[in-house]
Amino acid sequence: MVDQKKQDEVKPEAEPASLPKEEEVRLPYAEAETLRAAAARAQEYLDLAKRTQADFINYQTRARREQEEFRRYAVESFAREFLPVLDAIDRTLHLDVKGEETRPILEGLRIIDRELLRVLAKAGIRPMNTEGRVFDPVYHEAVELVPSEQAPESSILEEVRRGYVIHDRVLRPAQVRIAQAPSPANPSPERPEPKEGDGSPQP
Repeated sequence: MVDQKKQDEVKPEAEPASLPKEEEVRLPYAEAETLRAAAARAQEYLDLAKRTQADFINYQTRARREQEEFRRYAVESFAREFLPVLDAIDRTLHLDVKGEETRPILEGLRIIDRELLRVLAKAGIRPMNTEGRVFDPVYHEAVELVPSEQAPESSILEEVRRGYVIHDRVLRPAQVRIAQAPSPANPSPERPEPKEGDGSPQP
């Protein structure tokens, strides 16, 4: 009976033996310095790789921008040489020419002028609009100052030669005549009235 009781008793499980704590690894001074130097070199290489990557990204961005600039303004030099042709057509269209025989010629020149401007517009080149504008030295070139009491000062009175822009850049400034406030008349100096008997000469 006693033996049966001993068998029924549950014995507590024995706790596992505690593992020994990991001992701190101590390297010799020379090896530690070698590892620190290697880590420093690795960091330098990493920083260099990051800088190289950033420089390459900047180069790609700059190359794309320069390529876009070249593409947009590649026709600039050609357009400068071509503008005198448009000037000649424009001057002809503004001539005071009368006669039925010249009407077809002028109409043909108007069609040519419109078509040339349409082709230039595809390349981003368009004429400036100077009507009613105020003189701006960036876009306009003053060829004459005209005294005017009606027009505001520095306003454009007349366009002498058309100006052109290519995209957002001035291709050629417009030559214009601008209004100038008239200078006030210089009043003639008053002469003192001679007194009787003072011998002053009569006017």
